[in-house]
Amino acid sequence: MKTSADQRPRTVTASDVARRAGVSRSAVSRAFTPEASIHPRTREQVLAVARELGYRPNALARSLVKSKQGPSSGLIAVVMGEFDNPFQPHFFSQLTQALQAQGRVAMLVMPDAQGSLDDALERLIAYQVEGAIIAAGSLSPEATNAFLALGTPAVLLGREDPRGRVSAILTDNRAVGERAADYLLRQQRKAPAFIGGRADGQASHERQQGFIETLSRTGFNTVPCLSNPDYSYASGYRAAQQLLRDHPDTDALFCACDALALGAMDALRAAGKTSPEQFSLIGCDDVPQAAWPGYQLTTLAQPVQQLVTQALDHLITSIASQRTDSPEVLRLTPEFVQRQS
Repeated sequence: MKTSADQRPRTVTASDVARRAGVSRSAVSRAFTPEASIHPRTREQVLAVARELGYRPNALARSLVKSKQGPSSGLIAVVMGEFDNPFQPHFFSQLTQALQAQGRVAMLVMPDAQGSLDDALERLIAYQVEGAIIAAGSLSPEATNAFLALGTPAVLLGREDPRGRVSAILTDNRAVGERAADYLLRQQRKAPAFIGGRADGQASHERQQGFIETLSRTGFNTVPCLSNPDYSYASGYRAAQQLLRDHPDTDALFCACDALALGAMDALRAAGKTSPEQFSLIGCDDVPQAAWPGYQLTTLAQPVQQLVTQALDHLITSIASQRTDSPEVLRLTPEFVQRQS
């Protein structure tokens, strides 16, 4: 009796194409390599036979062979933390599409449960990635440093490297905090507060700084601020509950990201604060959920398309030149999105 494995069609190989076309195995390889030297008629003949047999070259195997001669694998590592914030999968989707449009492939890399990238780094070395885009805002500084130590061309997203080793593309996070404060001041709120992410999160910290400094210039000397272990909906919910217990007079809230803000909004509703007249709330990111009818969250949108475009431009330039000695830091302006909160 034949097994399912016996019934599967045999994979067509480059050797099959070479035999049918009457050429060498290396000629088949050159035919599928745009920059390779091969007579046009031979290339056409090989490609025609390949179509007839249904042959497709193994892109990964070819990239690994090519990588021995230089950084040309087409693989770009996208290093991110846990997807506890809906902004992260949204951003990863945009980045993946942009890479594919340029003929490259995104390879998602995430730290383990302890926040270590050690195992992932070994795999990246084996796969010979061309470069990396590091969503450093969602990683610990230790994990980021471990990757940068490899010397692979890289660009940071969401966090500036304190040692200035690589280019960084990020939203102007201090401006995010400043504009959030301006919005709450226009709402004539009397007791604003802040809910942030991790204590070591550069973006969250800078947003908090911009927020506090702007408020202090108008007489708010003490503003309650809470940090969280992550940037999730659940953390926002719990933090808002604690805020209302400890500071029941709070009438305005700026959250470092939309996920925290959405959780906070539901905690406020559970506490009876259901009207915009009672409470003002603003987030940051402009994730799709922020526009849902049940939330209509006012927020500061990160310029995702610009972030992606600039990150790829800087990375491709770095890969092409193999130089990392002139890093740049580019801060992009957030966009205010007024809704109903």
